[in-house]
Amino acid sequence: LGPDLAILPMKLKGSVENFEALGIPVILVNPESQELLTEMIQMVGTALHTQEEAQALISFLAEQETDLVQLLSDVEKPSVYLAGNSSLLSTAGNAMYQSDLIRLGGGRNVAADLKDTYWVETDYEQLLAWDPEYIILASNASYTIEDVMQDPNLAVCTAIQRGNVYQIPCDAEAWDSPVPSSILGAFWLGNILHPDRVTEKKCMEIMDRYYERFYDFTYSKK
Repeated sequence: LGPDLAILPMKLKGSVENFEALGIPVILVNPESQELLTEMIQMVGTALHTQEEAQALISFLAEQETDLVQLLSDVEKPSVYLAGNSSLLSTAGNAMYQSDLIRLGGGRNVAADLKDTYWVETDYEQLLAWDPEYIILASNASYTIEDVMQDPNLAVCTAIQRGNVYQIPCDAEAWDSPVPSSILGAFWLGNILHPDRVTEKKCMEIMDRYYERFYDFTYSKK
């Protein structure tokens, strides 16, 4: 393929020497928080000589984050369990971007005490001990909301009893990954957790603005 640049996540830093031996320069990135995601955009924009577009993106993200923080500044933060793509019992600790997404969306990650830097396998006993008010499925989960709602092991869980099980949309991108559009995932979650503060109309307006500006299509008309 002869790439001019390779961009690798930090967990693959052991592969850097292999790329460099082939004469391919490498950027290592670790966008596991909104701040680190911004740093990555700046770094990639510099490497690609697209600083102006990168700055436009950073400014948009900062504006939306400020707006979201203000909207949710004084809310009570319900407990949230974010289940991974591969399994209901796979979750993200505080070192992962997904935990920051929950925080921005006005929630509290029940797995925040986990220090692992990647997805962690837990068990039903721990999940029930956390007893989250909301269970959020990853955008590309290999199981369904119905699977979770009908799981007999979770019958006494608060989220199940209240019907608070949702899946992050993935019809455009995986908003629960550390990608530039993940701020939209935070708005979506804010609407789920605090619909009186983050309305569905507000979310759609932000989504349309983002995709019209950076992808040249209207999300609400896709």
